[in-house]
Amino acid sequence: MLKDESELNDIVFTAEKTGALIIGGGISKHHTIWWNQFRDGLDYAVYISTAVEWDGSLSGARPREAVSWHKIKEKADHVMIEGDASIILPIMVSSLITRKTKQEMK
Repeated sequence: MLKDESELNDIVFTAEKTGALIIGGGISKHHTIWWNQFRDGLDYAVYISTAVEWDGSLSGARPREAVSWHKIKEKADHVMIEGDASIILPIMVSSLITRKTKQEMK
């Protein structure tokens, strides 16, 4: 665990900008947004979760909560996608591949 923390710390503090695709929640989400708090927040964030906000879980916490703690920058591009990642993620990847292919054809 300490090696993971050290590597994440190095990535966050040496990066020019940081972004995160966060699926669900838990300790991975916590550490990603927490370490970025010490560099004034993520520059980009995409959350995908089926968790509800009102139960107080980290999985259900919306980006605006992270903005209030400076874990995501106030002017950062961020979005919360409410849905099942097993459906949402393949659609997102397909869209990215299609966009990249179209750009390469230009």
